[in-house]
Amino acid sequence: MEKKKESKVLAIIALIIGILALILSWVPIVNNFAAVLAVVSAILGLIAIIMNRKNKKTLSIVSFVISVLAFIIVLATQSMYSNAIDSVGKKVNSDISSSQKKADENFKWAKTDYDALVVGDTMTGAGGTNYDGLEAKFGTPSDSNESSSGDYTVKDVSWNNMGASKYKSISLTFVKQADGNWLLSHKYQSGLE
Repeated sequence: MEKKKESKVLAIIALIIGILALILSWVPIVNNFAAVLAVVSAILGLIAIIMNRKNKKTLSIVSFVISVLAFIIVLATQSMYSNAIDSVGKKVNSDISSSQKKADENFKWAKTDYDALVVGDTMTGAGGTNYDGLEAKFGTPSDSNESSSGDYTVKDVSWNNMGASKYKSISLTFVKQADGNWLLSHKYQSGLE
């Protein structure tokens, strides 16, 4: 008993959709659509197999297998992409954490250090803490600038831990003396406890 010719229309439609799903299954984000196409193709391929149960089923089986393969590839690539994104996320968190730790370590000021600073006269700085030694003790300031007006020269310096988990900063203003020393005339802090 010879088998009849296969009814190919539904199998060809399933095959075309299955091939499209297979091609798109590798592309991130688009492979979500490929999964839907693979399911549709599998259903059409299964219907084609059932319709041809007494006939040849070669094309119907091929379309069904391709759609199942496309769906498996979608699941595998989704898992692979998800693992890659998780890995990158962990690396970024690790880098941020180490950057925050480094910023905290570089900021050497404590509340007691700030409180120990003596503010001198607002205009002349007379009686205020001398700038000498602060840089040696606390490191180079984050920002420093000088401005002059006649015989009056001011240096504004600040230390901060930009990038740390909790922001801290010290801003100091010094007035230049005739002997070249810088005396503290104003101080401000933020975040020190």
